[in-house]
Amino acid sequence: MTPIQTFNRQLALQKLLQPQKTVVVAVSTGVDSMVLLDLLQQLPIRQRPRIIVAHVNHHLRAQSRVEAEYLTTYCRDHHLTLALADWLVAEHPASGVEAAGRQFRYQFFTKVMANYQAAAVLTAHHANDQVETYLMKLARGGDIAQLTGIAASRPFATGQLVRPLLTWSKVALREYAAQHQLTFYEDATNQDVQLTRNRIRQRVVPELATVNPQLLTHVAAYQQQLADLLAAKQQMVMTLLPTVQDVASALVIADWQRVPSQWQQAVLSEWLHMRTSQLFSEVKLAPLAHWLQNPHRSTGVFQLNGTWELTKNSGIVDVTMTKKRVKKLMPCEKIMVDLDQWQKITATQVAGVFTKSSSDRAQPFWLIASDWPLMLRPWQSTDRITLKGGGHQTVRRILINQKVPAELRSQVMVLVNAQENVLWVVGYKYGYRESGTQSVFLALKQES
Repeated sequence: MTPIQTFNRQLALQKLLQPQKTVVVAVSTGVDSMVLLDLLQQLPIRQRPRIIVAHVNHHLRAQSRVEAEYLTTYCRDHHLTLALADWLVAEHPASGVEAAGRQFRYQFFTKVMANYQAAAVLTAHHANDQVETYLMKLARGGDIAQLTGIAASRPFATGQLVRPLLTWSKVALREYAAQHQLTFYEDATNQDVQLTRNRIRQRVVPELATVNPQLLTHVAAYQQQLADLLAAKQQMVMTLLPTVQDVASALVIADWQRVPSQWQQAVLSEWLHMRTSQLFSEVKLAPLAHWLQNPHRSTGVFQLNGTWELTKNSGIVDVTMTKKRVKKLMPCEKIMVDLDQWQKITATQVAGVFTKSSSDRAQPFWLIASDWPLMLRPWQSTDRITLKGGGHQTVRRILINQKVPAELRSQVMVLVNAQENVLWVVGYKYGYRESGTQSVFLALKQES
């Protein structure tokens, strides 16, 4: 099957080869998205969906204006509808620009979908992107489920997010662009090896490809095998889950203990997900599993994270939401963070982690399930944050660089995750995280 046939098949699987359907195509003017846009226009009229081109000018490079102007002319000449958005410099955060930009783009795509009643958003992620994502996740560690990489499609807004080029290599895309004489623009920042993904793209992937030229194909095959295994696992978990719950959906410990040991934490994770709508890493549930099986503690409370707690009584465990409150500041104590709740950190300041932006100055940030519970605490001499390029900087150096008076440094608080990694030097600098499972906003404000 040729790449073009595979592309058409992917659209057919998503039921998008219909002229009555509308699709939004995310176009950056790079070679990947310009090939995607051209492939869609090559579809026969009787199958081609209505195409809405969506472009965001991030105002991060001088070339951005030229790209937006080119795409405007291109769409006019090809009789395509163009939806443009500007992410103005004034809206850029001091740190975490890449993650914030991605959030802005996808919020914009959601609006365009709604405006044109589109069935899907199409992006130009390809096989090289898949390998890079796989290697980055492999290096970070965590649940094996996180290694599934980029999905060919997933639910998004009121429809689907579809990536029909995942089987195409970067080389194949460039060859197509050359053959069809497509105009595209190179993003110079893609060569910056200070960024983790670029370092993997420029150095790691080429080295691995010299070991085996079929690297992209093999990673794709592993991805499919892993996806199939995880799907089979989920089916088994959903079969076992009803056997460990009572009529009120509480967990019956004795029934849960009868589940084969290799399935217990998977079932527990799914039960928590069903009850809280939050994702919980299986590998992080060992303390909870121990608490459940402890015969010397037949009753008690287990703090799951800042939002949820478990209560155990007479062999039954249930989930309840922790009462939200503004915590009083105690000298040098750790403050557990309640989601969507301000926490008092000094006599005149409160900070919080929110699911929606609480102010214009709230910082977008990605969390992963294993981050919880989050804590606010005074900074320590060993604390450091992760930088965008993959390096680190000590909190001490940050405070020195920002000329914080020595007598005030002891009052500075940091936001840390369950692994004591610093995510935010409150009031001074944010750590960097490219992506995650939960989008939140970090906020600080003064109180009179």
